[in-house]
Amino acid sequence: MNRYDNAKIFFLAEKIIILLPVALLFSNLISEFLIIILSIIFIIKIDRKQISKIISNKIFICLFVIIIYFFINYILNLNKDPDIKRSLFFFRFPLYVISLSFFLSSEFINKKKIFLYWGVILLIICIDLQFQNIFGKNIFGYNAVLQGDVVRLGGFLNDETKIAYFINNLFSVFLGSLIFYKNKSKNLLIYLILSTLFVVYTVYLTGERSNFISLLIFIFIFFLINNFKNFIFFTFISVMTILVLNVSDLKESSKFKRMITQNIQIIKSTLISDNERGFLYKDNQYFSHYSTAIEMYKEYPVLGVGLKNFRNYCNKQSYKKNIYPSWKNNSCSTHPHNPYFEILSELGTLGFVVFFGSFLIIFYLFIKEYIKNKNPLLFANTIILMTYFVPFLPKGSFFTNWNAIIFWTIFAINCHLLKSKSYNL
Repeated sequence: MNRYDNAKIFFLAEKIIILLPVALLFSNLISEFLIIILSIIFIIKIDRKQISKIISNKIFICLFVIIIYFFINYILNLNKDPDIKRSLFFFRFPLYVISLSFFLSSEFINKKKIFLYWGVILLIICIDLQFQNIFGKNIFGYNAVLQGDVVRLGGFLNDETKIAYFINNLFSVFLGSLIFYKNKSKNLLIYLILSTLFVVYTVYLTGERSNFISLLIFIFIFFLINNFKNFIFFTFISVMTILVLNVSDLKESSKFKRMITQNIQIIKSTLISDNERGFLYKDNQYFSHYSTAIEMYKEYPVLGVGLKNFRNYCNKQSYKKNIYPSWKNNSCSTHPHNPYFEILSELGTLGFVVFFGSFLIIFYLFIKEYIKNKNPLLFANTIILMTYFVPFLPKGSFFTNWNAIIFWTIFAINCHLLKSKSYNL
């Protein structure tokens, strides 16, 4: 294949990568289709020599071990009727990671242009949410979601109030690439302050408590360690954020109560343990899921109940004994809303060791490379990926397609950075 044909193939791949965030806003089916197309192009383009390099890569060995365990767990849990699609088709995400990192490493792909377009998409999403907050509808006419006395924002996702997770991950790419490309710019500090304030305030407006906490954790760690050790910078951002939030009477603001006051109360209550009922006995919906998951794990400690089977077992009466009374009838869900409890209940002790052992190795490799070469994008992406695993923080299912595509996209960028020693972005 000549250079011209190569350029055409990589041109198509570049357009798919640019459009992926847009597809995620409007259709799971389209976004799944795009990553499948990208993977097919990769399979057609790859040669044996490149395959041997991939197979010997430590990160992909870890992912391969996870895939093998999922298959073994499915076979051994057949009597519990686990979901075969989730168990056997998980391989498409590691394949997508390999494919995306391969294309990003190509000389034909303009990484700067991709990250620029993603930054523009991030800006549009945030502006749309600000518009929805002011007028009650976004630019497509989607209404804000009223939950009790709190208005939640879904933006382009309509009534699905999960867009903050998407914003957080896009912001990590934007922030890391901004510092990389503008490192010598006199205006870098201004760009960082304005963009950070804007994103923090936008995520605050969505009403998504868990992702708001994740974003604050990410910002604190990123600016503290990555060449911004001066606390004055972070303090300035904090003060400015409070000033921006102070556009209304905070004492009467239901949004402020949900995002700040209630978050503080939840964090405090999380640290308190009931001596008789245990640590998970709390007046909190998510802790009812956690308690159910633990009881499920106790009954099936080795292999769990199988992927996507939490929903089929959670109504068992014996699992409700340590749940706060007001949540006993609401302890069941499609998943436990936390990766640790999801893995323990559905994959058991063996799955927990394989899954988190693999990710510990992977994150160690990411951080080791950052310490060596100080790439801000690698560090930003690593921190945002790690915030997904903050203990007791409610999260969407790790295996839900929408969440997974976002997670593995950021993961793939890191894999590209890990093997691109020159960091020629």
